[in-house]
Amino acid sequence: MNAAPSPAGSSRSLALPAALLFGSMLNLTLVVAGLKELVVDRLGGSVGDAALFFTVEMIAYATCGPLWGLASDRSGRRRPFVVAGFAASGALYLAMPAVDSIPLLLALRFLQGGCAIAGWSTVMALVFDFGEPASRPRRAGIAGAAIIFGVGSGAPLGGWLTHTLGAEAPLVAAGVSFLALAAAALALVEPARRERRPTPRELLAALVARPRLLLPSGVYFVERFTVGLFVVLFPVHLAELAGADPATRGLYLAFFLFPFAAGQLGSYRLARRWGPLPTLAGGAAAYGLAFAAIGELAASALAGWMVLLGLLAAVIFPPTLALVAEWSAPATRASAMAAFNLAGSLGFALGPLVGARALELAGYSAAFATGGALAFTAGLAVALAARRLAGS
Repeated sequence: MNAAPSPAGSSRSLALPAALLFGSMLNLTLVVAGLKELVVDRLGGSVGDAALFFTVEMIAYATCGPLWGLASDRSGRRRPFVVAGFAASGALYLAMPAVDSIPLLLALRFLQGGCAIAGWSTVMALVFDFGEPASRPRRAGIAGAAIIFGVGSGAPLGGWLTHTLGAEAPLVAAGVSFLALAAAALALVEPARRERRPTPRELLAALVARPRLLLPSGVYFVERFTVGLFVVLFPVHLAELAGADPATRGLYLAFFLFPFAAGQLGSYRLARRWGPLPTLAGGAAAYGLAFAAIGELAASALAGWMVLLGLLAAVIFPPTLALVAEWSAPATRASAMAAFNLAGSLGFALGPLVGARALELAGYSAAFATGGALAFTAGLAVALAARRLAGS
């Protein structure tokens, strides 16, 4: 077994993964703002084709993430998957500007998403391969903040690049950025190697033997479901309610996203003080109630409500991430993290679809109430699980 990492390596074991998570999530949304110009204006596609460009990546995450997690745990390595995943994702992004058909663009997008998740999902496992168990809430908070700050920063930067340099500019920027992330990932510190490597069957059996992992993964599904519903329906709701222009709609999204990111730097303290399960139960229930109220509020109240909603949402992700790290064995951590991200990807893909259907049937209030009720129910489920575990 290898020697433990040096103090310098231990410091890098959190700082560098957080930077890699920020960069990969920034690239996720970097191309979103210019999809109309790329898919509709340049390639002659429809708005549905533009939406597919985003959905296809979620499908790639759900399909490929578990396979990469099993492969990483089977090999006992992390760094090769991160470096190769980011490098291949960068190369595929750089190939996209030369594409002249939508089917080929979507095919490259699927491959790029499958490579990208090999990088960032493995990084999430690596965050918890180091440090004492007591540090997991803090590590989860820093990782969560890096992820959400990246998601929130990518769209405005991509919009500026599209406006200034053209529709292909965000693709080129994402490609160069992923190649830089791959180079930086060469400095990642590997966890101590295990002498015996588990077989795929043993990995799957170990995950099945830990059914409690379904709880944080299920809550993450719900959280991503509500965020997916929100980012699609809320801007349209705001435009119809108050005649908000695109700049104003983007500002209101920032009112939600940046407290969502910044709050995770502090929410880990709640998890450390009260425990992940009580923190998660209260946070999910309160978030559900606040989410359900969006459709009932006047336009003048929405700005402040977005800040509150973002802060409540920030209470959910660090405890779920800490629970996955706590309840998974080191030998299966990448697989558990991949399953966790699979649940999130499915939630993010389904949220807009269910929200749009609820909107068609009963209006905005019903759509937001659907997401809120799901989050509130998740909070109750966590509370029941906490009570059962406390009594066992």
